[in-house]
Amino acid sequence: MLAYKTWLDTRWRFLIGFGLLAIIAFGTPFGYATVVQKLMPLAEKIEGTDSMSRIIKEAAELQRTFRGFVWAQWVSQNLSQLWTLFATLLGSGGLLSQASGGPAQFILALPVSRNEVLWTRVAMCLAELLALALLPFLLIPLCALAVGQSYSVADALVHGACMFTAGSVFFALAIFLSTLFADIWRPLLIACTAAVVLAAAEQVVGIGLFEVMRGESYFRAGVVPWAGLLTSVTVSAALLYGATTNFARQDF
Repeated sequence: MLAYKTWLDTRWRFLIGFGLLAIIAFGTPFGYATVVQKLMPLAEKIEGTDSMSRIIKEAAELQRTFRGFVWAQWVSQNLSQLWTLFATLLGSGGLLSQASGGPAQFILALPVSRNEVLWTRVAMCLAELLALALLPFLLIPLCALAVGQSYSVADALVHGACMFTAGSVFFALAIFLSTLFADIWRPLLIACTAAVVLAAAEQVVGIGLFEVMRGESYFRAGVVPWAGLLTSVTVSAALLYGATTNFARQDF
C-alpha cells in the first residue's frame, strides 16, 4: 500500500523524464551523420591559436568518432543535465507536505514507522532514477545500427551506472531538504542551485561530481572512477541519514 502510494505520487515526474530522455536518446545516433558531414569540414577550416579556436577544434576532434559523439552530446550534456533535474524533482516534496496535509491521516493511520515512510519513498525513487539512467541509454546501441555505427552495451551500462551512483547525491540532497521544508519549490531550487554551482566550480578546478557522473575517466582511459563513486555513495548516505533524523523529529 505504501509503495503503491509512493508510485502514485512520483509516477508523472518519472514518466515525463523517461519520455524526454528516451526521445533524445533515440535521436542522438541520427545526429552523428549531420555532425560528420556538415560540421566537421567547417571546424577544420577554423584557424587561429586562441582559446576559443582550440576549444572548437578539440570538440570537433572528440566527436569525430561515434563513441566520442555519444559521450559529448548524450552523456555530457543531455543525460547529465536532464537526469540531474529529474533527480531533484523526484527527491523534492512529498514528505512534510504529506504528513502535514490531507494525506497525513491516511499515512499516520498505517501500521508503519516514519522510517518506513521515508525509506519506501527513497527506494521507489532510486528505482525510478536507475531506470532513467539505464533504459534510455540502452536505446543508443540499438539505434546506432540504423546509421551504420555500433556502440557497446557495456559502455552504456557503465556510464549509466556512474550517472546513477554519483548523481544520486542530488536526489539525497533534495530528500534531506524535503524534511526541512513542506513545499516542493525550496528543496528543488536549492538542489538545482547546488548543481549549477558545482558544475561552474568544476569548470574552474577541472574535477568534480559531474566528471564522475559522466564517467570521464572511463571514456578517456577505460578506468571506472571508483574513488569518486565511493565518495558519492558516502555523501548520499550521510544526507539520507540526516533526512531520517529530521523526519523522525518532526511533530505531526
